[in-house]
Amino acid sequence: MASPGMAGLERYVERVNSELLSLSFGRSALGVAVRDALSSGGKRVRAVLALLWCEALSGSYEPAVPIAVAYELAHSAALVEDDVIDGSDTRRGKESVVGRYGLPNAILASNMLLFYVPKMVARYRRLPSERLCRLFDLVGECCRATTTGEFLDMRMAERARVTEDDYERMIRLKTASLLAAPSASGAIVAGGSDGEVTTAYRFGERIGMAYQVRDDLLDVMGSEEALGKPVFTDVREGKKSLVTLHALSRCSGEERRFVKGLFGRKSLEDGEVERVRQIVRRCGSAEYCQKRALRYVWEAKRLLGSVRRSEARGRLFELCDYLSNRDY
Repeated sequence: MASPGMAGLERYVERVNSELLSLSFGRSALGVAVRDALSSGGKRVRAVLALLWCEALSGSYEPAVPIAVAYELAHSAALVEDDVIDGSDTRRGKESVVGRYGLPNAILASNMLLFYVPKMVARYRRLPSERLCRLFDLVGECCRATTTGEFLDMRMAERARVTEDDYERMIRLKTASLLAAPSASGAIVAGGSDGEVTTAYRFGERIGMAYQVRDDLLDVMGSEEALGKPVFTDVREGKKSLVTLHALSRCSGEERRFVKGLFGRKSLEDGEVERVRQIVRRCGSAEYCQKRALRYVWEAKRLLGSVRRSEARGRLFELCDYLSNRDY
């Protein structure tokens, strides 16, 4: 949380981390693996979204702490499953849960994280039954969408022809749903109206789309030192992203054959990486992706126009800019 774009959100992150540390997973190897998975959960953006929307609509973020933690548990489980599917022994330059504890323990750790999600939601026993049902439905729908999106991502890697519409649908399910649902959930526990809950969901979905487009762009054009992880991961896994789809639609036939020949290759030469980047620059694909991300952000900011002015609302604006312009 040291980045300028995330400055001022430390207290939200610390509150969530404190709650996560209070959860009991036991002292077994499985418990250690679960805690390790939680410690590599990143910037807690999903949890922060739930807290900020709750505070923006009610004046306090405390009511949203349990649901914020629930989505961090779900997100951490999804990261472990990503590494299981990819067979990855590392995550952001460090040994992954799969690499450190083995495949069986990684699968069980992911299950344990997911099984704690309804336990967190159940803390809202005093919430009106209709709102409690909406919370459970959002969590379930979010997990369904994320799983479907991951499946589509895998299938797209096997297909020769993928469109930008295919890509957009995939990231809406795989990534955006896991930012939209906590935003809406924060609005629900805040006592927000149906309209406010819908606005929160759409906001989270928009910035989730921006986040993924930017993330995919960084995978091709970013610096390994800044990212803290290898670049060209998507290309090596055969996955199609907006930046490569755009470049492939505008480059020469020879260049297209060259780029397509790299998909699925586990090892790439420095010269091959640089040539892809040159093709991306010449085709204007990086600028195209950034404009798409900024369009999503603009749509998200428009949605905030209906929310009353407050410090929390201002933080949501700042989060928009950070997620669309981050370089790591």
